[in-house]
Amino acid sequence: MKRVRMKPKKSSVFAGILNFFFWGVGYMYLEKRIEEAFYLIVSYFLVFIFSLWYITAAGLLLFAGIYWIIFWSLWISIYIGYDAYRLGKVKK
Repeated sequence: MKRVRMKPKKSSVFAGILNFFFWGVGYMYLEKRIEEAFYLIVSYFLVFIFSLWYITAAGLLLFAGIYWIIFWSLWISIYIGYDAYRLGKVKK
């Protein structure tokens, strides 16, 4: 009888944490949604660059930059972290 070597089980919690802090990396860890992971990594870089630009500006743009980082970026991080967690729970 031939033995089938199984892949180690990937943790969905770890994938969710990875995706929360580093957009798209959790998907790459799970080896699912690789194309979306690439776009998330690029968009994470763009959000970081624009956030730095807003923070270096004075006045109302400073408030907008802080709002951008804290609220918008946080909500997206929570959503894609939860999405990677759910995706890791799916059994095939």
